[in-house]
Amino acid sequence: MRRTVRQSVIGAMLLTVALSAVAVAQPLLDKPSLVTTDWLAQHLNDPRVRIIDARSSLRDYLQGHIPNAIYLNTETLRISQGGVPARLLPPERLAEIFGAIGIGNAHTVVVYSSAKDAFAHATYIAFVLELLGHRAVGVLDGGFEKWQAEGRPVSGEFPKVKPTRFIARVNPSLRADWLTVWRAVQKGEAQILDARDPKTFSAGHIPSARNAFLQENLQGEQVLTWRDKEALRARLKELGIDPTKPIVTYCNSGREASQLWFTLRHVLNIPQVAVYDGSWIDWTARKMPKE
Repeated sequence: MRRTVRQSVIGAMLLTVALSAVAVAQPLLDKPSLVTTDWLAQHLNDPRVRIIDARSSLRDYLQGHIPNAIYLNTETLRISQGGVPARLLPPERLAEIFGAIGIGNAHTVVVYSSAKDAFAHATYIAFVLELLGHRAVGVLDGGFEKWQAEGRPVSGEFPKVKPTRFIARVNPSLRADWLTVWRAVQKGEAQILDARDPKTFSAGHIPSARNAFLQENLQGEQVLTWRDKEALRARLKELGIDPTKPIVTYCNSGREASQLWFTLRHVLNIPQVAVYDGSWIDWTARKMPKE
């Protein structure tokens, strides 16, 4: 009798441990998504979550950040290659970086940046993570400014995270190289969107590209958030873009293009969207035609 009771207790304990392990391994997001400040506040201390502060200034992070946020500058993910700057590191190097800051494949990652960069620093890290096969990614709508404006907690402490292993499972369909773009231009099949401001676009752009300034995806004054889907779809229609056909986004270096990519792919759920991550820097370095 005692043995039976003991076996039942042990069995119940093992089941509890197993269920806990499944809960920890289960991501909170099944695909890259916009997340609200309410959602993040509810999961702020969840061990399944890793928060990345992607603001461009380390000083801003040191002055105050969302509790448990790890600082990661987007330039950490890029390097000059052959003298050409801002080239994305190889997948194995990127995986090492994410593992070194405590992000593993089982974590749900929430990234935030600032309205100052139109959240492009956050979406660039989201792009890189999905490129590496990691889909449990959230981008904080409204960024640090919205979090702070709502009176939510801000910390000056550094989170205690241990390095872990991150395994890359690259999804090459998210990237477009110069040759893919050029062939599409030559065939007259290109749907190329330039995320830069109108003045920069007018000074020179990839042939047939249409200007889709990334700031126009957002609404508000001091606190910015993404515009609603109806407004975003209307803007896409004005640009003459067919959402059923492939779209390539670009900017100067690929970072601002990622905000446009994220808006199309994960806010509007348009599947065939890629980033020309070399963008204008790569295009001009190769002395390709321009308009």
